Amino acid sequence: MSRKKLENRGINGTKIEAISFKAAVVPNYRLAFNMRGFPPLEPGMGSLEPCDSNSKPLVKYKSNECHGALVKLTAENYVKVMASEGVSDDQPNPGYEEVVVDAFPYNDNTPVKAVALRARPHVRLSFDPSPSKRYMNILKEGARELNLKPCYQEFLEEHPIQVVPQWQKKYVIYNLLFNRLFGRRFMFIQSRLLFLFYASPMEPSLKRLSFGLLSNLILLPGFLMGFLFCTFAKLLGKEPPFLARMMKFLVASED
Repeated sequence: MSRKKLENRGINGTKIEAISFKAAVVPNYRLAFNMRGFPPLEPGMGSLEPCDSNSKPLVKYKSNECHGALVKLTAENYVKVMASEGVSDDQPNPGYEEVVVDAFPYNDNTPVKAVALRARPHVRLSFDPSPSKRYMNILKEGARELNLKPCYQEFLEEHPIQVVPQWQKKYVIYNLLFNRLFGRRFMFIQSRLLFLFYASPMEPSLKRLSFGLLSNLILLPGFLMGFLFCTFAKLLGKEPPFLARMMKFLVASED
């Protein structure tokens, strides 16, 4: 993640000030995308995963290590960052857990105890789905800013990503709107079903096509309900704020 994106992640527009922001490597851990997301829009979110765990990467980096940002924060700003990741006292069942690792700053053999985030068991997949183009662009932007090792930047550049056409993104967004308005339990059930028919970009094209059709059928009821709700809401001049935010997210995902 870039410094700019980190500093703009405060809750309610508050700014996060980083005391220091530098490149580091964490041995015996890997960058994983095994935190359960919502395919096909955002199949997997980033997580720091022990290299000896049972979670299988989609593609492997050449070494058992993860490169990234070592950030020093005040206690107040640390709480803000964790809250932006859904880790706070207000969140009873967060998706991430904090883990302490040894991080080695570039050109320094002295380890620093650092806190990283790992997907918790209830949302941790046994495999890595592909990250979205939007998500991977954030990682690559941060890697360039930090001037991470060229071989690691190359690994990020070549990592498979989930490519979703615009019509399908809107299809998913209307479905998510329905879930948000009428209960997230339906979203949880959908996510489970979607992963039963998930195919990564590395799978044969026939499998991706057939699983894509099945995924669209799973999303169809939520899409229809969400689309009809939005149509009536617009006629009444009461477009849901969530829809505007998601459409803004859609535009950002095109970059």
